[in-house]
Amino acid sequence: MRITVASAFAACLAVPAIAAGAEGPAVVTVVESSAALLRSTGRFALTEGVRLQSGDMIEVGDKGVLQLGFADGTKLSLGPRSRFYLAVLAAPAAERGSKAAAISDFYMLHGWTKFELTRKATPFRITTPLFGLAAADATAVLQVQDAEAGVFAERGELRLAEGFTRATAASPLAVRAGQHYVRKADGKGVIQPRPAAAFVDAMPRQYLDSLPERMARFNDREVVPQRLGDMVYADVEPWLKGPPEVRRPLMQRLRSRARDPAFREALIKNLSFHPEWDRILFPEKYRPKPPSSAATPPAATPGR
Repeated sequence: MRITVASAFAACLAVPAIAAGAEGPAVVTVVESSAALLRSTGRFALTEGVRLQSGDMIEVGDKGVLQLGFADGTKLSLGPRSRFYLAVLAAPAAERGSKAAAISDFYMLHGWTKFELTRKATPFRITTPLFGLAAADATAVLQVQDAEAGVFAERGELRLAEGFTRATAASPLAVRAGQHYVRKADGKGVIQPRPAAAFVDAMPRQYLDSLPERMARFNDREVVPQRLGDMVYADVEPWLKGPPEVRRPLMQRLRSRARDPAFREALIKNLSFHPEWDRILFPEKYRPKPPSSAATPPAATPGR
């Protein structure tokens, strides 16, 4: 018997601007309350119909819920206070003109997500501060808090790797349908036979049901996100303090912001968390030094 979120809830009571048609296989299909998009060096308002691309970051408000629809049929919802980074957004094989394997890479620092992948969907990885998961042909609910993270496999199987590290289909830890994996920051993860009551009580109510199918509404519709202003340091601070594989691409993308006095000041203040910025902030320290005068041989004396 397939164990769904709804049945798990009952058990507990008893005892996550590109032109249309171009690259951009993900579209925002639901926005409830507020959500923001961090793209390039700007901050934008997220509305339904906006097409996403690799490198986009999403912030969901305290009471918000947002859903993404993918060209391959995948649905992914982000709940309140979610911080989500689409580092690599792979297009389906049909759009790439190739049958070569591809995988999308996502990062989640905080919040809730529910995702539903079909058998034909492009697999993806979601990396959190406490574990990474790899998913294909699965449905799951993931929560990331400050010192704890957990995932419930509603359908299919997930592969996990502990730590702030990316998982693969070959990762040794398997979480199967109906199981709930939980890990605290100061310990090892535990697999439970069903999700804890506290987990189910806290999850967005929408996650008790299947995610709505809304992708068809946006097939021929392009929405340009409204720019709200330049990105400030606080917008990306958690990401700039993340692992090198996240920080370094952001450094190249945001290096022009180092000319902004407030952004530069914050970078310097937090330099110990992202030391690679030192070369951009203080390039004079890395310029070749002129030859030392002591190394110059003395001029020959006339007549000798």
